[in-house]
Amino acid sequence: MPIARSTVVGAATGALLLAGAVGFGVGLPELVDDASAVPTLPLKLDDRFVALQTVSQEVTGADDERYATFIKETEESEAAAQKVLASQYDDAVVRAYIDVPDPGSQGMPAQIAVTVVPGDTGLVNPSGPFPVDESGAHYDLEVVDGYRCAVAWSEPVDDSTGMPTGKEPTGADYRVQCRTERDGLTYDLYTNGLTPEEVASYLDRVLELTEKG
Repeated sequence: MPIARSTVVGAATGALLLAGAVGFGVGLPELVDDASAVPTLPLKLDDRFVALQTVSQEVTGADDERYATFIKETEESEAAAQKVLASQYDDAVVRAYIDVPDPGSQGMPAQIAVTVVPGDTGLVNPSGPFPVDESGAHYDLEVVDGYRCAVAWSEPVDDSTGMPTGKEPTGADYRVQCRTERDGLTYDLYTNGLTPEEVASYLDRVLELTEKG
């Protein structure tokens, strides 16, 4: 079924952004005394991913009131997540990005939540340390392109029968979290709808865009 434009609006109160306000802190490093200042995160990562609050009203298809609520809830959600983490780590920055779909696109658009806090990289195991390898559901801790990641994915299924197709999973089948440290700061990406390799490449991108000149 083609994706409704309202799905973009729903992302502001979706599982990634709001659940992430709690989930970001799982396994993050302990507070350090000489915390480095966190960077300002960009409003755009590339031609695909833009900050959720920059999505235009035309793209959402929402009326004035609903669009205003969408922007307000997005900003409040990020501020709440940032406040929680800053109280634990002295400083923090959080931003949610969305892959705005083209008209007629199917499925939920991919999302990236970026968090930066002071400290060395901590343990990455948002769903625990034990691998899961069951029919339909999988979870493992991996190193992807040098980054520590937690990777969860489901097997593609036939829409009409609900049975596994045996095909390789695509980005839409994944939920991935990857993390790294640079200059005394931890960079964390929590994502829906991207393969592990794509997440690692976006972690590279975030590091590039926030590099000190």
